[in-house]
Amino acid sequence: MANSRRIADSRYTQAKYAVGIGLSALGLALGFLCLGRALETALDANPNRLNKRETVTTGVLIGVPTAAGALWLLRFLERDRTLTHSKRLQLLFYKALKANSGKISALQFAMLAQVPLVDAKHFLDDWAVSLAAEFQVDEAGTVVYCFSLPQSA
Repeated sequence: MANSRRIADSRYTQAKYAVGIGLSALGLALGFLCLGRALETALDANPNRLNKRETVTTGVLIGVPTAAGALWLLRFLERDRTLTHSKRLQLLFYKALKANSGKISALQFAMLAQVPLVDAKHFLDDWAVSLAAEFQVDEAGTVVYCFSLPQSA
């Protein structure tokens, strides 16, 4: 049951991201087309061109907010994706600590989270500082992060 919910959430997130990217691309295209038309009209040296002022004004009034909205949507999508990734890593981190009695190496976490080893080290280093973890070196020379877990009542 939980696995099917996770799959549905993942599909929803992927669909939301794809729709957001599509709308952003459309907004940027429309915004730049309007701004391009306004710029082309403004730079036209033909004195007989009709509605020059109105075309420039309309192009700017439609192009700037549309492009700005599309850029804002892209920024929001990236922030949302980063936050989702961070929450996923944090959940995996807690599960791994619980399963391994508070001990984990960077390689174990990298394999579990499917992230590069460098990213796993940075993540564990950040948590080691904030949670006052200790370090041990095993026989193979691997650094093991030792976090103290609260005792269950």
